[in-house]
Amino acid sequence: RVGEVMGSHLSAFTDIPGVQRGTLPVWRAYENIMSLKERGIDLMHLLVERAHEQGMKFIASYRQTHSVAPDDVDNYFNWQFKIDHPEWCLKGKGAHGFNFIHPEVRAERFALAEEAVNDYDVDGIEYDYMRWCHMFKPGEGKKNAHLLTDFTRRTRKLLDETAKRRGIDRLEFGVRVPQSIKECDYLGFDLATWIKEGLVDYIVPSDFFHSDTNMKTEDFVKLAEGTNCKIYPAIHNRISMDGPNEHYRLMTLANFRAAAQNFYGFGADGISPYNYQFAFERRAVAHRSSAYAAYMWPAALGWLRDIRDLEEINSHDRHYLFYTVWKKAYGASPSGSTNDDNIYLDRAKPILEGSQRFRMAEDFSNPKLRTTMQFKALGLAEEEKLDIRINGKQVPVDYITRVHDKNGQSLFEGDPLDPFHLYVIDMNWETTGRKQPLIFGDNQLTVRLAPSAAKAEGTVSIEELECYVYVRK
Repeated sequence: RVGEVMGSHLSAFTDIPGVQRGTLPVWRAYENIMSLKERGIDLMHLLVERAHEQGMKFIASYRQTHSVAPDDVDNYFNWQFKIDHPEWCLKGKGAHGFNFIHPEVRAERFALAEEAVNDYDVDGIEYDYMRWCHMFKPGEGKKNAHLLTDFTRRTRKLLDETAKRRGIDRLEFGVRVPQSIKECDYLGFDLATWIKEGLVDYIVPSDFFHSDTNMKTEDFVKLAEGTNCKIYPAIHNRISMDGPNEHYRLMTLANFRAAAQNFYGFGADGISPYNYQFAFERRAVAHRSSAYAAYMWPAALGWLRDIRDLEEINSHDRHYLFYTVWKKAYGASPSGSTNDDNIYLDRAKPILEGSQRFRMAEDFSNPKLRTTMQFKALGLAEEEKLDIRINGKQVPVDYITRVHDKNGQSLFEGDPLDPFHLYVIDMNWETTGRKQPLIFGDNQLTVRLAPSAAKAEGTVSIEELECYVYVRK
């Protein structure tokens, strides 16, 4: 991974040889890159040059912290700075980075930005706050937000002074932050102030690991309304936190189209890939190759061209995934957020009904669209039935197909699941004179466990909601 594409930008990371202040992680993948440095080739200069030859801006992006806790067993980034000053590192569950409450930490991080703009012909800086989200001790982000705001002001001043020295209008400044305003406020990212003061040129709302098609893009769009700040929601190759299978299943092109359709439909100015290399990184591993989204380099890069074109997206099928990206069983996101949207029907409770929000930026009055939905019901006895409503409207039983999968879902198929009942719902109700209830925007699936003589116990969970939108040519 040496770069990621965002709109007309090429974004590279400062752990590339040539940037002196960063220390290379001990990753075998970097051995060939190191050989370039030994031959006197500064890869950062080379990437900037190639980007400019293609008419692209080059934004130098670096992760503010990444697994820098002194006692982190899986620590890839053994910065000398961290080794010399373990007292400046965050410790504890979910917090693995530098503690920005210390002025020395902020000074060291700022020096990286200075080096990037002074030594390289970059077109801007991006601060990636999604590794590992916490810049302060958990719970202390909001009260220390002013420190990050001052840090942001200082960076804006650096970029403005550099632009003036170069004789250009402006160098861009972007930030990659969590995908909800609530998370940002909790962690100390005062986006409202950053936007109001014109400090940042774009914001990338992002989950830590996964693409979340349900993200409320419009919350960020509204925050930037009337300003020049752009919103570029993140897309990831990974679908959901799936425990032991190490993210075996990845996003397909149809999944990316659906996510992009939602982001654009709710006001985004573009999209920004994150860890996109997972689309092709492990293609040589035979027992996994069939599950990966693109078999060969550079096929997956071509997808980025497809999903930046809304007309191209609208002319092809779209496959929406409304998976819970951080299940309760696996704990909270590194940001501290828990967003388990699965429906859980606990038989020990008097009301066996639950709902799940799912959003689709689709014009369902378009006669060329054909839509189906599906979900998996775990823990359901064979004699039990589910009453299903969409936006309050009962789903006719003749449009529902139910199939029992007695083997469940193995780790080679995605998130391991116990035996389940697969429900498939045909949404093309006009064939019998009915009007299907799906709308542009937020929809609601409501499921109720109907009374039954079955002596079942425990919880029924509704998981892995999906929607297929087929475009009839």
